[in-house]
Amino acid sequence: MKLISGMFIGLIMISFSSVAVASEKLQTEITKEDLRIIDKLVQVAHKNSYEVKKAKYEMGLDAFADTVSIELSPSQSFTNYKKPDLFFEDVQSFSISLTIEPIKIFTAIDKMPVIKARLRETKKQTRLKVVKQYFAYLQSRQASKIAAHKMQKFQERERIASNISFGSSQQLDNDNYVAVATDNLNKNMEERLALEELAQVVGLSAQEMRNILNK
Repeated sequence: MKLISGMFIGLIMISFSSVAVASEKLQTEITKEDLRIIDKLVQVAHKNSYEVKKAKYEMGLDAFADTVSIELSPSQSFTNYKKPDLFFEDVQSFSISLTIEPIKIFTAIDKMPVIKARLRETKKQTRLKVVKQYFAYLQSRQASKIAAHKMQKFQERERIASNISFGSSQQLDNDNYVAVATDNLNKNMEERLALEELAQVVGLSAQEMRNILNK
């Protein structure tokens, strides 16, 4: 009678477990929220990217660095005020010469479209890196969620089995338990690694990245 009662309770618990697992929804497409997050991450990445900063610098005053030269020369002179004691005053001054090279200016202007194109390409490459890494994070997060569900279902079945058989099979010699537990741990670590890699691409810490994703 006790065995039948345990089996009956076990079936009820399995039913509730199935309902709980079924209520969990998995992501099946890229949502508008994902696109919003991607745009936000791309903006941050463009701000923090060394390559983007370098391309902007090359497009700024650095493009005309060789077109203008400034030379500062010190000079010294003596002034005679024609006093009876022939007093001379030592006067120090500086002269500034500015040299502009028109040919180099025209050359820099001609190169500007190339520099602008390089900046656009750098931004595109940065965006692509962010998108790829964000998608990799979504995949690892979903895989981690599935592995956690499998682990939960396994533990519930084992708990029901232990109630019926008055024993526990969640031991290292249980191949099914080892496989499910190992997969759950691996997927969890892969999700964390994907988060760290995404944060690195964007130029943020893992905590800062988590704050953006959880908004």
